Amino acid sequence: MITTLKELKNGNVAVVKDIQGGRALHHRLGRLGVHPSDEIRVVRNGFFGGPVLIEVHGSEVGIGQGMAEKIVVETEGP
Repeated sequence: MITTLKELKNGNVAVVKDIQGGRALHHRLGRLGVHPSDEIRVVRNGFFGGPVLIEVHGSEVGIGQGMAEKIVVETEGP
């Protein structure tokens, strides 16, 4: 299923398919270790405006809701 990182729930695992943003967003996420084709796991999704805490390459990274909306991911299952 294709969705955005913002829509995932705690514990979901997904693969980054695309980053829908400009060069600055790609650069910022790249410095955090988030690239297309990386597998990520949602540690905590702050639904009420808080950051999305993800695990990527063994490190936990916090991403704001606005950035999470621009990260297209693919999950297995429904």
